[in-house]
Amino acid sequence: MQITYDKTKKTYSCRFWYYKNGKKKSKYKSGFKRKKDAQEWGINEKRKLERLQVGSDKLTVEQFLERWIKTKESKLSPTTLRGYKVNIKHINRHIGNILLSKLRLIDIQEMADELRNSGLKHRTVKYVCRTLHAALEYAIKNEYITSNPCKGVEIAKDEEQFEVKVYDADNLRKLLLLLKEQEHPLYIPVLLASMRGLRRGECLGLRWSDIDFEKGIMHIRNNYVVVNGQAYHKPVKTSDSNRVTSIAGFIQDELLEYRERMKKAGQIQTYVCEVDGKLPDPSHISRQLKSFQKANGLPECRFHDLRHSFAVLQLESGTDLDTLKRLLGHSKISITSDLYLHSNLNLLKKATNNLDNIITLEGKKDKNKKVE
Repeated sequence: MQITYDKTKKTYSCRFWYYKNGKKKSKYKSGFKRKKDAQEWGINEKRKLERLQVGSDKLTVEQFLERWIKTKESKLSPTTLRGYKVNIKHINRHIGNILLSKLRLIDIQEMADELRNSGLKHRTVKYVCRTLHAALEYAIKNEYITSNPCKGVEIAKDEEQFEVKVYDADNLRKLLLLLKEQEHPLYIPVLLASMRGLRRGECLGLRWSDIDFEKGIMHIRNNYVVVNGQAYHKPVKTSDSNRVTSIAGFIQDELLEYRERMKKAGQIQTYVCEVDGKLPDPSHISRQLKSFQKANGLPECRFHDLRHSFAVLQLESGTDLDTLKRLLGHSKISITSDLYLHSNLNLLKKATNNLDNIITLEGKKDKNKKVE
């Protein structure tokens, strides 16, 4: 906003710039006897033209985020909501006291830099900024601000990239055999994750009623999570995650055998992975897996890496990307390809060897001929 004094007329004028439908415009008025009158006109007129909410110029980032997260509580899964609240704590610590209307890209960039310097990983800081971006889009929609200052923030990359630890076929076979021999409670969830690509919450949320043994299929419909000690049974996150997969053959035999053993032990279960009549805490399963791997001399990996192992082994055996996307319950094929194609050395070797064999086939034959 620009206030100008005309010495000849002894009056003030005001010019301000505003955004309307994404375009920058300006408005001008003169003839004010007092500077204060010119400023008030400019502020009120700008608010009218931009149709900003009354009082939005006095709202801090922290106050706005408190309002925003309340609108999300009934819409988000418990784990996502918990993640958003953690992110909001990071945001408030750095820029929470800044007025929402005064928030600029440089403020958010400094926050991102400070978070990285404090030791947070690139992925974590990216999640914080993504949460803030979503909140600011809501602010635009509800006419608190006119543009999103979060666009354009740059986050420093990690010096050491996180690597997924994938099991090859031999190690996976050893893991499953050892779990089965010991009748370990991890056997069924590990089997479902590594041989059918279920997420941890999907393994625990699978009910016997979701399995159709006659057709040899199971429906992945439910998710089980524990947040702050509170257990939640909820539908899977997206329509793509709600899927059907085959259990015909080995998996069906194992599930039937396991169910029969539970019946004989008098343990009538609703959920496939129940232990002593109740579902284990998801975090306990992850810790148990690492302890079991360490005790049996196997490579250590996260429980979720078993799903990654399933995906990689599927690709290496020739499964196409679209089919794998459906098996994993991904919403976009780009998610599948980005996760499993770019760094898979076995697939790269296989692809290049195939071409080498085609091109050098005749040459190899010629070399094997005897010279007369």
